Parts: sequence; C-alpha cells; structure tokens
Amino acid sequence: MRTNFLKSIITTGLMINLAGCFGDTVFEAAPLSEFRHTNEPVLSAALTVDGSMSIVAEQGKVCLWDNKTNQLKFKCLVGDDAKHIELVGFSKDKSKYFISNRTSVHMFSATTGQLVGSWATGKNIARDIAVSADASTILIGYRSGEAQVINTQTSVSKLLKIHRLDINSVALSDDGTTALTGSSDKFAYVWTTNDGKITQRFKSTTRINHVAMNSNASIGFSIDSVDDRQFLDLKTAEERAELNIMANFIEFNDSLFINDDKWFLTGLPKSTLYLWRVADGQQLAEYKAAKLRLRSSVLAVAYDKNSKSIMTETSDGVLEVWPYEPPK
Repeated sequence: MRTNFLKSIITTGLMINLAGCFGDTVFEAAPLSEFRHTNEPVLSAALTVDGSMSIVAEQGKVCLWDNKTNQLKFKCLVGDDAKHIELVGFSKDKSKYFISNRTSVHMFSATTGQLVGSWATGKNIARDIAVSADASTILIGYRSGEAQVINTQTSVSKLLKIHRLDINSVALSDDGTTALTGSSDKFAYVWTTNDGKITQRFKSTTRINHVAMNSNASIGFSIDSVDDRQFLDLKTAEERAELNIMANFIEFNDSLFINDDKWFLTGLPKSTLYLWRVADGQQLAEYKAAKLRLRSSVLAVAYDKNSKSIMTETSDGVLEVWPYEPPK
C-alpha cells in the first residue's frame, strides 16, 4: 500500500558535530525529505546508484518505485513469485533489476517491467548476488563456497569452486570480468569470472561478512565479523587503509564507492549511515535514518552526484534524502 507523507525538512537543522575519532569533525544532518513506500516490514530493498529508483520487497509483494515522482513504475508483483524475496538489485545502467528467493533469480526490464530471464540455483542456496553494469553478467555466491557466473544474453552459466566455506558477499566489476568474494573461510578473493582464476588473496581474522569493489576493480573493501575493515588495492594486494573507528562487530548491509572513489558510503543495521574517506579510513559523516520499529536497518544506499545528495532505503520502507557536505 502506498502511503504518501513526503515532507521537506529545513536545512537549517544541519549541524556539525565533533564526534569523530581523534577530534576530527564528523558531519551530521537531518534528512531533507522522506517518503514511505510501505507500511509493512521490508525483507529486502535496493536503490539504483543515483537513487532514482527503488525496489522494495515485503512478504508476497515486490514493487518498483520511481523516486523522482514517488510513483510506482509498474503494477507490483504479487503471489508466489513475490514470496520470500531476500535479494534484490539493479544494474548500474538502470536498465534491469533482479529479485531472488535464494533458490532462483528473476531479471526484469526496468523500462517495461517485463521478465527477461529466470535461472534456478539447483541445490545451492544463494547468499549474495551482483550484476554487471549492463546486466549481461550475473554473479551468485553460494553457501557451498561455489560461485555461479551467468551470461544473461545466452543463459550459459559456469559453476566455479572458489572458497572452502560459505560465500557471504560478492561484488562485480562494471564489465563483469572481475569478481571480489568474501567467505566464512576468512579470505577475500579477487578472481576472473571467465575461468575462476584467483588473482589476489586477502586474509582476515574471522569470517568475512561484506565486500565491495569500485567500477574498474582497482579498489576493494572487506569487513569481517570482529574488527578487520580494510580498503584494499586489488592490483597490488596491499591494504590501503583501515576504517578509523574503535567499535567492534560493525555490520554493513550495503555500500558504495562515490565521488571518484574518494569516499565510501555504508548502510548499517540500527538505522545508521556512515561516510568514510578511502585514503585514510577517516569517518566524514554520520546520519540517523528513520526508525519506526524496534529493529530497523538501512538496507540500501545511493548517491546522486548531480544534486550531491545521498539516499537510503530502510527496512521500515522509508526512502530518505540526505545532504552531502564535502569536507573542507
């Protein structure tokens, strides 16, 4: 059900808070606007990289939203095909989106809403999914430690044994040729999707829960279950920086390299959004998203470089727009 309560919040509420590590300034602000996509709990959500569209999946219902008009793009998908949808995402060119119940993947046109392809995972259970910029390649990471690479134009797929244990997170270069995967075996691997050849290895202390990669597969990020949270040089296999934060057990639901890879945007449980500097891991900004239930998470993040604004989608079904202030 669509509940429209779009509201603008005066930017004079912005404030600078001296809450950063070692006395550095951390920017904080109230949202500029927010819009409620649903009153129901959200199982999964995704934003296009610029925040212009959202996918919102609740139990038995999946909707695609145009965030510029706050209108549904198409009739929502309901019924059996919309049950237990726990993984969703967009291609970077915004032409396609996918939904998955972890045992199958369905891809749709974001222009027409028509189904363009479906793939079953067999006996494997999908843990994470990524797509190339033009949606020609799908990467699926499985609990088995295997990864499946699917050519969506030919439906030819390859099942590759990459890790010893569960693959918890996957990332894919824009051209679909390079993958970064993080596993419960404590390793993050960079590998080529053509043949599964591992080109770089990064070891963490505990299981790796989340990885991210920039467009051309030159910079990556890996965070484990305790306190390893590293920016990685994917060409030289060197650590570039650690996140400059003392807290342990940080989790990221979504992340994005922005501003020509100078900054890193992360969405967390507990309705929090952080912005980091890649060069030294310094925290630059912190935002608190709407929390309408006891447990609420930032499920998806985006950045519109034209308006220089940040967008978030939460497990409460709320889209929020935030101001972005580059450090002086």
